[in-house]
Amino acid sequence: MNPKLYFIILFFVLVSCNYNDQFPVKKSERISTVNTSVTQDYGNDYGPFENLFTFVNQFDAQDSAFDLQVFKDKYDQFYAAKKKAVYDSPELPAWIEINGLLLELTGEAKYAQELEEISANENMANYIEPFVLTKNGDHIYVNLFNPVEINYQHSLGGEVTFRQETTYPESGSVRLHFDNAENSYIELYIRIPEWAEGTSVVVKKVKYFTQPGSYCVIAKKWKQGDVVEIELPIENYQARLH
Repeated sequence: MNPKLYFIILFFVLVSCNYNDQFPVKKSERISTVNTSVTQDYGNDYGPFENLFTFVNQFDAQDSAFDLQVFKDKYDQFYAAKKKAVYDSPELPAWIEINGLLLELTGEAKYAQELEEISANENMANYIEPFVLTKNGDHIYVNLFNPVEINYQHSLGGEVTFRQETTYPESGSVRLHFDNAENSYIELYIRIPEWAEGTSVVVKKVKYFTQPGSYCVIAKKWKQGDVVEIELPIENYQARLH
């Protein structure tokens, strides 16, 4: 091969790899974008979240200045210093979008945990809803415990209807129903809250390992009528409020 041509190809391969690292593939994606555009509501004013929201804008624009590791580091600095009053901020939807994007990009449970903290503000329900469940192809992430139902076509054919039934946080009982599935292989990721030591996750009398602050993974073929039974130690949740 012509040496000059070789170095040109190598250059483009390296540039392509760097670009893919800079703009990583999302671990999962929100189900809907309805009612989640804070840009539409707040223009360029994001209050206390101004600096962090720069990373959201950069990612959306595929700006070469975007750096996921810097984004995460800046987030951790902000989180460590934030006050409880931040949850009463009129620009709170920007904080939801920041956590939602980091959840999509990293798959780390801590961002879903923060979305749960935000959800105590009932006015934010529409902004939170797209992140209750997120998807990666056929696979489902249960990030928050809200009543919700999704329908989609499995990549190998057949319709899947998945429903979450709960009155959380009034009760720690959560039921995940496959109301429609045709022996479909799906990886199900269930977030176990940081406070939920002793959470029980059972499918057809099979108990799955759970660890607070991470996801319990159930990878199997599902069929119509299958149910995941989750019991969260809700007394732990109530205790942390006092």
